[in-house]
Amino acid sequence: MPETPVLDRVVDYIAKHQLRDGDLLPAERKLAEDLSVSRRELRGALATLEAAGRIWRGVGRGTYLGARPLKFSPTLSGLSMGTSPTDVAEMRLMIEPALVALATMKASPSDLEELDKVARKNAATKDDYEWQQWDHRFHSLLAQATRNPAIIALLEAINGVRVKPALREKTVDQETRRHFAEQHQAIVSAMAARDSELAERKMREHLLSVQTRMAAREKQVQRVESLQQV
Repeated sequence: MPETPVLDRVVDYIAKHQLRDGDLLPAERKLAEDLSVSRRELRGALATLEAAGRIWRGVGRGTYLGARPLKFSPTLSGLSMGTSPTDVAEMRLMIEPALVALATMKASPSDLEELDKVARKNAATKDDYEWQQWDHRFHSLLAQATRNPAIIALLEAINGVRVKPALREKTVDQETRRHFAEQHQAIVSAMAARDSELAERKMREHLLSVQTRMAAREKQVQRVESLQQV
């Protein structure tokens, strides 16, 4: 059996220990020992996660899970202040289909291999927290495949908003997770065929599903609140 890549070991460690965004990861020496890898290998995996916005490192402070806290400009502050989950889903629908079309044209074979691997990991998850970890990695990898620093930074900011407790797109039932994972795999298949139009359409279908689900949840919450006021 081939050895598990170091990056997968780190992601599995995070899921196994149920670490949340904002949690401090163990020191490099300890984490390398726990994962039975060299510190050089571990640093390479952490650098990849940092580039994807999944961790951030502060000098003398350690390594933290999640996107680096943003010093919001007035423009970026609008991503979180007064934003609802449906707002986030609508914003993603405007941006990510075009992003995946570009990624389809520019993705390397190793990008496609990693996307396929993450999509399969996503399909195998059994709980919402682990789903969120792989889902964010999937969308971050798509941004990285564009080779466009501005797009990567934008997706990092969006993912930073998506992890906020009030805005998380929770997938509490296995059927929803299965459906979304199938949509991820359909996107990767279209990308592997270098069909940017199909990949864009599959991403739009996926985000429409997310948007519809968010809208239905908000209506349900509003119904419950109105009944409680009666």
